[in-house]
Amino acid sequence: MNDTLLLMLGVLLSLGCAVTAHFFLRAGWREDYRRALLLKGTASMCFVLLGAVNRRLCPDGLFGLIIQMGLCLGFLGDELLAMRYIKPERHDAFFSQGAAVFALGHLLYITALFLQDRGLLPLSLPVLVLGIGASWLYQRAKKTDAAKLQLPATLYIALVVFMASVACAAAVRGFSVGLLLFAAGGICFAISDNLLCAYCFGTARSRAVDRAVHITYYAAQLLIAWSLRFL
Repeated sequence: MNDTLLLMLGVLLSLGCAVTAHFFLRAGWREDYRRALLLKGTASMCFVLLGAVNRRLCPDGLFGLIIQMGLCLGFLGDELLAMRYIKPERHDAFFSQGAAVFALGHLLYITALFLQDRGLLPLSLPVLVLGIGASWLYQRAKKTDAAKLQLPATLYIALVVFMASVACAAAVRGFSVGLLLFAAGGICFAISDNLLCAYCFGTARSRAVDRAVHITYYAAQLLIAWSLRFL
């Protein structure tokens, strides 16, 4: 398959992700949670397939493989999070399991970036401090209280911000379109998960915030999937 066809396929998968994510949100707002589960899985499969398409053009095979694994974990995490609405009696368990799967995905993203450049840590630390500070201020403003999940949620946010900071450091040190896309994806992830915590456990409960959570989340996964093409 030539480059033009791969590009067109990638664009179609990105559009498919956006469209199915839109209908997933609508199904969730109507409390049609089984339909939402199916649509959410379809949207997530779009970014998984986008990663597979762009991985064919990735010059670093190991980097591409690790990122593909992270995208697959994103699909699994999405489905676990969606299950908490179908089985509300296990809400906290599904939320914790989904967060754990996403955490593994972020660790894979971090690993891939460090394999590209082992000197990222010093430059990433100032960004990490700023990101954690901003997250703390936002969660405090939104009165976020996850009760028994507070410590895991805090550690998870710190991990996501660390992934974003490492991605930003990688974009500065090894400037390329692919790393810039990855950094943008990391920032979108940090924004999305901060919004999600405030939405689930704080005062930021509105459809506008829910929409923002998912727009930034799918943007994050799509940007990371597209980064493979432009490294």
